[in-house]
Amino acid sequence: MPRPMFTACSTWALHDELGDTVPLDEAIVLRALDALERWRDFDVFPQYFNIDYGWTDPELGYRHFYRERWPDGPDRVLKRIREMGMLPGLWYPVNGGRLRVPGWQASLSGDNWNYSLLDGPYAQDLSDSLLYAAEVWGVRFFKFDFANFAAAVPGDPRPFETRYALGVERFVEMAARLKRSVPEVITIAHCGFARQDSVGRLGPGIPPLAADPDMLEVIDGFFSGDPQPADLPATAIHRSSDLYQDIMVRAMLECGFPLARIEDHGAMCGLTNTCHRRGREGLRRSHIAQLARGGRRDLFYGDPSLPADDDLAGMAAARRLFMDAWNRNLETAPLGPRPGEGPWHGWMTGGGRRRLVWLVNPHLHSCVIRLPIVNLAHARILFYEGERPALQTQPDELILRLGPEQAALIGLGAYAAPEWVLPPDETTRLPRQTELLSLNWQPTPNGLTATLPASLPAGAELMVIAAIHEGAPHLPGPFPALRIGHQDDRNGVITELAPHHLVSITVEGQACVAQTPSVSVWNGISWVLRRFASPAAGASISIQSKLDPPRRIRAEAWVVTW
Repeated sequence: MPRPMFTACSTWALHDELGDTVPLDEAIVLRALDALERWRDFDVFPQYFNIDYGWTDPELGYRHFYRERWPDGPDRVLKRIREMGMLPGLWYPVNGGRLRVPGWQASLSGDNWNYSLLDGPYAQDLSDSLLYAAEVWGVRFFKFDFANFAAAVPGDPRPFETRYALGVERFVEMAARLKRSVPEVITIAHCGFARQDSVGRLGPGIPPLAADPDMLEVIDGFFSGDPQPADLPATAIHRSSDLYQDIMVRAMLECGFPLARIEDHGAMCGLTNTCHRRGREGLRRSHIAQLARGGRRDLFYGDPSLPADDDLAGMAAARRLFMDAWNRNLETAPLGPRPGEGPWHGWMTGGGRRRLVWLVNPHLHSCVIRLPIVNLAHARILFYEGERPALQTQPDELILRLGPEQAALIGLGAYAAPEWVLPPDETTRLPRQTELLSLNWQPTPNGLTATLPASLPAGAELMVIAAIHEGAPHLPGPFPALRIGHQDDRNGVITELAPHHLVSITVEGQACVAQTPSVSVWNGISWVLRRFASPAAGASISIQSKLDPPRRIRAEAWVVTW
C-alpha cells in the first residue's frame, strides 16, 4: 500500500533553542497561524500543522504542554488549527532528552540524558502518551526525533548491538500500536533513525549510511539530515545545503530507502541559526528541489510570514505540477553522477510522453548537459533562477547550458505545455561568469600565499576559497574534508571561533566585500569563501590558518562577474 501524499507546515526554524535563543511558546505559534491565513489566497495551504521542539513540559511529560509558555494549556492553539482546516502535529524526542520527569527516573540512562526504551516505565508512558495525543488532542502528524535506541540504564550488561536491536523493536511496537489505533496518522522520523552525519560528506574515508529497515513498517518519511553545507564550496549557504540534501537522498536511495519514504527536511525559511538565518533566500529553488527528489510530500519548515506573494504563487504552481505527476503514479529516479561527484546531477519524474527533469550544476563554473532521450518531441524550461539558460533539443537528445550554481526544471512531452510554466526566480543572485585563475600557491608557516599576475576585467570581483581537510599540511593525502567553526549561539554564547577567524583570507589593498558563510553555522563548514573588489596586478593573496594542529588547506582563486 503506497504511503499517502501530504503537505505540512512545521514551526522549526521559526524557533530554535538548540543553537539559538528563540523559544517556542503559545504566542509564536498563534502568530504563525495568523501568517498562514495569507497562504489560502495562493492555494498552497498545508494539511498538517506541526508544533515542533519544546512544547512538552520538562517535569510533567508528554501529556502536558510547557506550563510557563502555555499557561492555559494547548486547547486554544489546537482548536485554531482545526478551525483553519488543518490537522495538528507534535514533535516527540524518542528518548526524552532534556526532560526531567520524576516518574521516569528508573529509565534514566547512564549518560544522564536519555531514557532507555528497554527498562523502567519510560517506554510505556511514551507509548500511552502517543495514543493520548491522537485520541484526546486529535494529533494526526507525529515527528519523532533524537532517537538513541541503544540507551541503557547504568549497569546494563547487554552489548550495544543487542540493546540497539531491542530499542528498535520497542519503538516499532509503540508506533505500530499508534497506527492500529488511528490508522490515518502520519509519522516522520528525524535524528537518530536513518542516517550518519558523515553521509553528506565528499571524499575518501567516508562510511556508508547505516539504518535499520525494520522501521519502514511504521514510519512514513525518514529524515535525510539537518540543513547544513556540503563540502563543495558555493557562493550561498542555501545552495550548498540543497546539494547536501541531494547527496543524502541519493545515498539513502542506494541503501534501500524508497524515494517516497525519504523526508529531505523540506523547504526551510527562517531567521534562526538552525537554517543559517537564510530568511526567504533561495526558497523557490529549495521548494522545487524537495518536490523533484520524489518524496511525494510538500513540507515547509520555519516562519510562514517570510515568503513573499511571488514565492507563494510559485510554490503553489510547483505543487500543482508535481501533484499531477504523483496522482498519475509517475515515479522518480536520479539522473547523472552522484551529486557533487560529477559536473551535474538531477532527478527525473515520469517517462515516455510525460516527464519532469530537475537539473543542477553544483559547481562554480558553467556546464553543458547532454541528456539522451528517445523520441524527444517537446521540451520547455519550466523554472530557472537568474538568467534564462540555453536549451536545445533534437529527436534523441536534450542539451542544456547551466551557469555557475544554476538549476532548472524542464518539462518534456505533455509537461512542456505552457500551462505548466512556473514563474522564474530572477531576483536570486547567481554568478554570471567565472574563470579559475592560473596561480602558483606557495606554502607559508601558517597557510598559503599567491600573487595575482594581472588585473581583472572591469566590473569583475576576485573570489578566493580555502577548503579545509584532515591531515597535516606536509602529508600527501588525499584527506576527507574537515568541518570547523561549529557556532552555537544559544544563551548568547559562541561556542567556537568563526570559520573566517580560524582560516582567514586577505588580499593586499582590498577589503572583503562579501563572505560565505556570513552567519553562524552551528554544524560547521569545511570551506570559507571571500570576495574582493578587483585588486591591482601583483597584489598578494594570503590564506592564514589558526587551526591547531595544522591542517591541509586547498586554495582556489576565481574571477567572477554577477
